[in-house]
Amino acid sequence: MSKPKLGDVAARAGVSPTTVSRVLNNRGYLSQRTREKVYDAMRELGYRPNAIARSLKGQRSRMVGLVFPTVANPFYAEMVYRIESFLADAGYRVILCNSDDHPDLEEQYFEMLLSNQVDGIITGAHSQVVANLPHVQAPLVTVDRPGTQKYPNIRADNYAGARMAVEHLVATGARNILHITSTVSEQNLRLAGYRDALTAAGMTPQVLELGFRTPLPRKRELIERYLKESTAGERADAVFASNDTYAAMALNWARTRNLCVPQDFQVVGFDGTETVRALIPELATVVQPIEQIATRAVQRLLQTIESGRQGRPDDTPSPHESDKEQQGSTADVFPVHLHEGGTLRAITVSS
Repeated sequence: MSKPKLGDVAARAGVSPTTVSRVLNNRGYLSQRTREKVYDAMRELGYRPNAIARSLKGQRSRMVGLVFPTVANPFYAEMVYRIESFLADAGYRVILCNSDDHPDLEEQYFEMLLSNQVDGIITGAHSQVVANLPHVQAPLVTVDRPGTQKYPNIRADNYAGARMAVEHLVATGARNILHITSTVSEQNLRLAGYRDALTAAGMTPQVLELGFRTPLPRKRELIERYLKESTAGERADAVFASNDTYAAMALNWARTRNLCVPQDFQVVGFDGTETVRALIPELATVVQPIEQIATRAVQRLLQTIESGRQGRPDDTPSPHESDKEQQGSTADVFPVHLHEGGTLRAITVSS
């Protein structure tokens, strides 16, 4: 599908190309009705003006847009850093947009990036904005976004990693395993892995949902309150957290309560970023291959840019496609491993 041109807008609106140009540049007198006809035609066609006014046909901006929830999160910070580094090596600059998991803000960023005609976009934002876009007129790759079938999704095997961590906890004797997550949804593969592992063990899930945009102090308060106020029979003796930040909060609570870790209370996180592993080397966590994910995301985007295709880069199935990935999507799924730190008991093998 080719990009709509100014002449296409003029034909749809029933005006001359000169009139469309005048509307875009706000020059001369034009009735409000004429302006509305032009804007309606632009929306219907998905036309976006070239804000940086390239004069040579086919010339690239050598810029890529990055849309992620927030680089305040260690995982996204490391991911963005590696993506930017790989793009820089390929001669591209980036425009970084933190969406804060806010759909309206994310939509505005997409509009801004496409209006400036970036050569491509890599997004790890969580909302359904990308899934609902009728057609993105630039190559687009998603990172860690199950459920977006129109575009490639580069991610770690969240389901297998979660199940691996919980099965380890069960094998060490944990009986009340709390899962702390940002959101509860059908697309949350870490939650799915947790639940399936507990169901197989005949145990009851306990899930604490914090919300993505909840301030960190409030998240800490919610975690500590839940752990403190649980009844004796349901009190968690282990936590599997959907990220290392939540795991660190649970670990801090245990230490302030003088619980013996990991003998009395076990903690496992998810992500395994270099920053967290340097600051809390004892934290057990499911380690994502962030460098491999970033490399693959950039590779798929640049392949599409070089080929001149738009929107969805390709339909080539990944050799690592997960059984848990939705049918019809193109996913590159990378394996994870469990870092058995000092907050996780070792599995005792009977002779």
